[in-house]
Amino acid sequence: MTKLFKKAGSNTTASIYLADDKEKLILVPVNREYTISKKPSYYLKKAKANQKPIYLSGLFPTKDPAVFSGDVKHAITGMKQMFTVTFQEAGETLVLEGLS
Repeated sequence: MTKLFKKAGSNTTASIYLADDKEKLILVPVNREYTISKKPSYYLKKAKANQKPIYLSGLFPTKDPAVFSGDVKHAITGMKQMFTVTFQEAGETLVLEGLS
């Protein structure tokens, strides 16, 4: 599934993206050091309208500077479900692919 989010605002600590159905993604830069080999650059929080945002996933850089990857645990199978986040229009649009 592909879902399009438009930038709704930002401040010094996060950028907020909204979809047409009012689902919200909050993009937060990682501000700490990790001892693991792959370090996330950002992490995503997700919320429906009028709900408190919850952690979704860390975002990891790919070879394409506009594309990041993440993963979540599938609710039924328990397996990792990979997804991608692509930034378009100089970061004004976020395309989320691979999550249902």
